[in-house]
Amino acid sequence: MKKKLVSILLCAAMGVTALAGCGNSSGAGAASEPAAAVQEESKTEEDSTQATESQESAPAEDAGVDGGGETLNVMCHSSWRTEEANAVFDYVAEKCNVKFEFEEVPEGGSGNELIFAKMQSGEVPDILWWQGAKTSATEIGEDLFMELSGGWTQDYNASILESPNQTYNGRLICAPFGDVTVFGMCYNKQVFADNKIAVPQTWEEFLAACETLKAAGVTPMYISGTTDNEWTLQIIPIDARLKQESTVPGSISSLNSHEKLWADMEYMQLTFERMKEMKDQGYIQDTFLSDSYADAQEALLTGTAAMYPQATWIYAELTKLAESEEELDNIGFFPIPATDAADSIAYTETPTGFVIPAGGKKADLAAQIVGELVSKEAMTEYYKLHQGIPAVNGVEVELSSIPADVSALMEAGKTNTLYSTPSMASDVQAMLAGDKTPEEVLAGYDTDWDTYAKEAGNPDWGY
Repeated sequence: MKKKLVSILLCAAMGVTALAGCGNSSGAGAASEPAAAVQEESKTEEDSTQATESQESAPAEDAGVDGGGETLNVMCHSSWRTEEANAVFDYVAEKCNVKFEFEEVPEGGSGNELIFAKMQSGEVPDILWWQGAKTSATEIGEDLFMELSGGWTQDYNASILESPNQTYNGRLICAPFGDVTVFGMCYNKQVFADNKIAVPQTWEEFLAACETLKAAGVTPMYISGTTDNEWTLQIIPIDARLKQESTVPGSISSLNSHEKLWADMEYMQLTFERMKEMKDQGYIQDTFLSDSYADAQEALLTGTAAMYPQATWIYAELTKLAESEEELDNIGFFPIPATDAADSIAYTETPTGFVIPAGGKKADLAAQIVGELVSKEAMTEYYKLHQGIPAVNGVEVELSSIPADVSALMEAGKTNTLYSTPSMASDVQAMLAGDKTPEEVLAGYDTDWDTYAKEAGNPDWGY
């Protein structure tokens, strides 16, 4: 069954207080609430956003932008250029009389290193379509990016614009493009039904399901850890940070203030131990180090694997692979189970999007065009071709499959926002390969992260 979604309600249903993962953040976020319970807060946020906009001098979006036939260079990961994203660029190119030239970089560490090298050498694109504000600022340099403004911001709640993916040190430097992202477990509904398995609510139930699936000759949980696909290994550890905060309130604040280390985070260590146990018990396929993100999608759709930990962005990929609407609708989504059912909530992030290198020769025009790319009108074109949870207000989407399950989780208050630090993907890869213990992963992360923060010129940058 499909259902309609008005994005403003689900944006309100997210946890409206983001837990910033930086050293100068002192608070922890509250649990998310159903939309009806936070309408008053959402209204206050909207009023605040509108008040801010009234003070801005940038021209309103409906005044129009004429790019004079200029060509703008956009740097991004190759896989991000989806059909729906291209539709937005085509729409804005025609509306604003501009052309876009794309410089695509590979996924994973190799692509990131290329972006870093380009930025540091001064070979900057007009638009960098990459990670959010905090990552861009801390890994490349805050001063290298323009502060953004304009009429487009009126179509976004403060809970979106003020999140660490959009704002860093009080500066809005990343324009959100696309969906609110939820991390969790994708699963094949038919495989579950065939084996009489209910969606697990606790980790104990999850392990019981894995044992049943293994006995039936089905890979319980697929893992994709081959080179340049190791980023997929971060899904469970990132989700575990939310559960760490849920089970031990104040954990993130204590990390930010350096009162505690990652090695002190009990639930995080438990999560790594559980991942290692999954491999040792044969609940993960033996070939995970040579299996890719694409392999995982195929296994999930065909039912050779029952589950795959991933984020909601996978839905766009599955729509290209599924041979029928029925096959696509057969893929569902649930929170990665915690020890207790009450803590089985799903980690949520606001979108990444567009940042504007201040050193670009066409930076002012690029900033105006980015405002057009993320406008409600452009996002309407996006969601004509895409199912997801819009970050922008006022766009309706017909939902089924994974997006429908995620919508239901949000409405039930089973999601929460928590800003995450860069991933432990390579460490998880080493642990699953038997080269590191869970304790070594966390201990090493503390050491590596302190060194990284100092090298980045910000020794007070926490986690």
